[in-house]
Amino acid sequence: MTVSREDIMKISHLARIKISESKIDKLRDDLNVILHFVEQLNEVDCSHVQDSWQYASGSTRERDDIVEQCDSALVLSNAPEKECNMFVVPKVVG
Repeated sequence: MTVSREDIMKISHLARIKISESKIDKLRDDLNVILHFVEQLNEVDCSHVQDSWQYASGSTRERDDIVEQCDSALVLSNAPEKECNMFVVPKVVG
């Protein structure tokens, strides 16, 4: 798999990342090198490796789910936009 210049422009548009024209070719080359390394992983024989669903031995520690009061004014103080004591976020469902 290779990434084209058009792929880079489409990905940057979807991610809302502005990439200057001078950097598109360098980024394309870098991504193609990365993808080449990832494709090499398909050649690794993992048939002798046992499937694993848990990497750490023992059980995971869990904390109690406790509802606590918070200072909403403090939480909202860093919000770029707020309305009626709530965060204003872009609409994501059309």
